[in-house]
Amino acid sequence: MDIVDAQVHFNLLDSLKAGMTAMDAVGVNAVLYDEYWGFDEHSRILPGYELPNGAFRHVFPLAEEAALRFPERFAYLVRFDRRDPQLEDLIATIGRMPQRKALRVVPWTEEGFTQFAQGADEPVFAAAQKHRVPVFVLLPGRTSLLRPYLHKFPDVPVIIDHCGVQLPMGTPPADRFAGFADVLALAEFSNVSVKWSHAPRLSREGYPYPDVLAMLLRVVEAFTPQRVMWGSDHTQSKDHHSWAESLYYIRDTGELSSEEKAWILGRSLRTTLNWPAPTR
Repeated sequence: MDIVDAQVHFNLLDSLKAGMTAMDAVGVNAVLYDEYWGFDEHSRILPGYELPNGAFRHVFPLAEEAALRFPERFAYLVRFDRRDPQLEDLIATIGRMPQRKALRVVPWTEEGFTQFAQGADEPVFAAAQKHRVPVFVLLPGRTSLLRPYLHKFPDVPVIIDHCGVQLPMGTPPADRFAGFADVLALAEFSNVSVKWSHAPRLSREGYPYPDVLAMLLRVVEAFTPQRVMWGSDHTQSKDHHSWAESLYYIRDTGELSSEEKAWILGRSLRTTLNWPAPTR
């Protein structure tokens, strides 16, 4: 089976060689690389630099290197400040530069969520629709904020990040799955997919996470396997579960067919991002 991880901050895995060794050990064929070094004093995701107008220009040197050296193993996503004067030109590079496949919108702060709700990211979505760019959106517990964008930009492939719900850092509360009501409601939009990452944090039963698997089955039923994609976000989730555990509870379950697993564990991401598997 072609297994593709929809999110790893691969630069945090010591070295490219060490990370690829870990990929091979787990059985991951390819990774969508999300380069992330941390945050600056203004809560801006590094690496990057400030422009004269105050916008932040993100750069992706290590992701680009990995994708150029090992195109069969890596593609990468990018993020751009909506205030960047070259926003549309930058978004137009996605799908044209080698292995640059998608855009990620991360409001992150309370101010960012408020501005997103007010439509501040419409220029981002407008450029994404014009240039046929998939957009990952991180709105934990606030997925309903997407609705106006989905109505206005129906041709943008939108991927809901990290299951779309608030993910507990400690013991999950009894109502931990309540946020999925808003996520499931977005299944009516045919251009929306769900990135199923960090989900084991929601489990109160431990590996192989039967309570989480039951929720996944509901999401797959609503969205179809073609619109659900697995991601580990391993560097950020390893405090709770291993890379292997994040994958194997899905890969080894008898609750999903082989065809469903093939879509969830790789084919959905490749199809959405127009990232064909290498010919062997």
